[in-house]
Amino acid sequence: MAIPTVSLDEIAEQVPDGAVVGLGGAGLQRKPMAAARALVAAGRSELTLVSFLGSLDVELLLAAGAVKTLHSAGVALDGAGLAPRYRFGRQEQTFEFVEWSEGTLLCALQATARGVPSLPTWTGLDTDLPALNPNVREAADPFTGEPVTQVCALALDIAILHVPAVDARGNVYVEGDFGMDGALARAARRVYVCHEQTVADDPRRAVLSRIWVDGVASAPGGAWPTGCHPHYGADLSTVSRWAAEGAQAGLELLTEPAR
Repeated sequence: MAIPTVSLDEIAEQVPDGAVVGLGGAGLQRKPMAAARALVAAGRSELTLVSFLGSLDVELLLAAGAVKTLHSAGVALDGAGLAPRYRFGRQEQTFEFVEWSEGTLLCALQATARGVPSLPTWTGLDTDLPALNPNVREAADPFTGEPVTQVCALALDIAILHVPAVDARGNVYVEGDFGMDGALARAARRVYVCHEQTVADDPRRAVLSRIWVDGVASAPGGAWPTGCHPHYGADLSTVSRWAAEGAQAGLELLTEPAR
């Protein structure tokens, strides 16, 4: 049985105001920008956004006033420098920021995927994270008494990914690093995958099985202005312009260009 094909607008319709939304990709790679633009066009607001290593996905939704709370291990524009909307929002406290390390955020998603309320890890020990993030606590291992970091599960209503390819059955294919996307998918109640193209079935090469996918959306160029290897790299000119224009940069700069 094939996974349903949906449009970007239909994905946006499945995201109510106030939803907890995980966006895949990392940095300037494979960000579901077309889906983020659909959320903006639909007027979504009060979202709790989870972006492992955010960039223009976070910037776009912050600029649109769609974000109430952001969970992330970091937001930046790589070589172009700081993310201006994120920086402005942190300084002016226009949204709530929940700070994670990469390891603790992964642990929080894994706890949800395993169906447990929390998981222990050594990541985060002897740091300020327990003071900054109420989902992270130092504790004693019940068997050895050793100090551990106990991380509360983080559940998503919807995860949205962008990938190079899917097959007709809904299996997902990525060349190279899949990043945190698999953990996002397994921690979400529903998962939508935007893709560049459809390829022949080869489940042995799939990085995410169709069993985790609720819908697929054809979106060629849909990661722009971030990249999607091997189809295209990040549009560094647009990224640099956004960084240079600062917190006053207009949403039109991140509108899909003519192709």
